Amino acid sequence: MHLPAAAMPPDDRAVTKTELRREMRLRLRSLGETRTETSRALCAAIAGHSAFACGDRIALFSPLPSEPDVEWLWKEAARGFCYPRVQGAEIEFVDVHRLDDLAPSAWNSAVREPAFPAARVILPAEIDLILVPGLAFTRDGHRLGRGGGFYDRFLAQLPERTVKLGVCFDLQMVEALPAEAHDRRVDAVVTESGLIRASH
Repeated sequence: MHLPAAAMPPDDRAVTKTELRREMRLRLRSLGETRTETSRALCAAIAGHSAFACGDRIALFSPLPSEPDVEWLWKEAARGFCYPRVQGAEIEFVDVHRLDDLAPSAWNSAVREPAFPAARVILPAEIDLILVPGLAFTRDGHRLGRGGGFYDRFLAQLPERTVKLGVCFDLQMVEALPAEAHDRRVDAVVTESGLIRASH
């Protein structure tokens, strides 16, 4: 898939992660009402992936207002998903059977987490497909997170068979990202334009 030149920030290799995060946040403010339409197209691309159709355990996330609304996927599946919740410096994924099982988190009211403390925790080895949010991605699967390292640490625990799909809008795709040893790559990136398979 060819992304428009406007989706690529100038001179990516010269910027720091902090500068690029600031740039991406500015770009995301421009989405406005197009978020709904682009989120639907993005979810259609995810729903067409074989790992979504065949996977028994799929990990979603509760999107921030600036992130793709992946919860459209509830309309595509006759089953529940698992969602992350923060436990100290880590995240764990918990069974969620209905969207109503999510509630605003204590650490950020814009993020919803599983509301029931006794809900079943899903082991990393059980997850067949995980959707990974990020502020920016490259075509070869590099990801820029929000700085907490939660997803990088969790991705390191997943078995190789787990399909890791980065999720973002076209305008978040960049040519290159500053990379560190602990940064984890995804197997593919999904935008409203479709699937981009990473060439590791």
